[in-house]
Amino acid sequence: MTEPADTRLSAGDRTGLEAAHVRLLAGARHRACLYLPVLEPGMLESEAALAELRRLATSGRQARIRLLTHDANRAHRDGHRLLALAQRLPTAIGIRVPTDETHLRYGSAFVTDEASAFLFRSVATRYEAEGDLDRPGETSRLTAYFDEVWERAEPAWEIRPLGI
Repeated sequence: MTEPADTRLSAGDRTGLEAAHVRLLAGARHRACLYLPVLEPGMLESEAALAELRRLATSGRQARIRLLTHDANRAHRDGHRLLALAQRLPTAIGIRVPTDETHLRYGSAFVTDEASAFLFRSVATRYEAEGDLDRPGETSRLTAYFDEVWERAEPAWEIRPLGI
């Protein structure tokens, strides 16, 4: 009899958070939602994380990665590698910025695969995170909130690729 795999995700520091992100993204099939109010340098910029995001973005017609961030301009100025990937794959990776004041006050961060996996940080500027690879109820709740904010947010026009 085999023991069930541990589906829990947790992090207490930057390295653990990056490993948890990679583990969640590696299990995603075609979609991911990333609500990162602050897209700080080094977050989701490792080769492993970018490889998983690239794999998702090129996984077929259903591929869709959506990113909500409160300050896309800052991430762009900082040269965040995730934005560079989004510029190369604009049909699969969308970035929006919330405009509603209540959404801009949201201080947590999370990533979901839109199916059953999530990773949640109650304070977006800290590395402590908890999540699970097999909790469809919580993933659905977070994805529903993400969808609500996404529908009211504006595209991050300043970082779109230049079609020259």
